[in-house]
Amino acid sequence: MTLSGAKARFQLNATATPTGTLVTGPNVIGQGLGTASFSDADIAYSFKVTATGAADVATLTFSSGVVAQTTGTPTITDGDGNDFEGVTLPTMASLYGILVDVSGVASGFRFLTSGSSEDIVSIGVLDYSDASTGGTILQTMPNGVSIGAESAAIHLEEIGDSITVSVIGKSS
Repeated sequence: MTLSGAKARFQLNATATPTGTLVTGPNVIGQGLGTASFSDADIAYSFKVTATGAADVATLTFSSGVVAQTTGTPTITDGDGNDFEGVTLPTMASLYGILVDVSGVASGFRFLTSGSSEDIVSIGVLDYSDASTGGTILQTMPNGVSIGAESAAIHLEEIGDSITVSVIGKSS
C-alpha cells in the first residue's frame, strides 16, 4: 500500500458583529482553515472501541496499531494491526497525528498515554480525562514524535459508549 495526500485540516473561529458607532464589518476571531501535511507518511490506520460493560478498557500500542482488551469486554473493530487491505502494518517510528472521534460517548472517557518516550508524554493533549462528550479531538505533530513502546489506555465509562480513532505516522 502506498499513501499520498496525508494531512490534517483544522479550523476554529467565530465571527463577531461589532455594535459600536461607525464600526462595520465582521471580525473573525480565531484561525481560518489550516493544514498540516505529512508527505512521507506511510502508515494510516483507524479502529473503533465500543464498551459492552461499564468501565471497559482497551489498550492501543501505537507502533503496531494493535488494540487489545485490557479490562472487561470491549468490542474492538479493526484494531488488529492490519491496514484496510488486511496487510500487517509496518512498525511506526514517528507519530504525525491522531484524531479521536468521541461522538459516540454519552458520559465520559479517558485516553491515557504511557511509555518510555518523554516526547509523547510531553505533548499532553493525548490525555483526555473525563472530557465532555461529543465532538472530535485532533492532535498533530507535523515534525513527528518518536514512538517506541508507547501505548494508550482507552477507558469507556458506560455500556454502548464508543470512540473511533485514526492515526497517521511513518515507519523508520
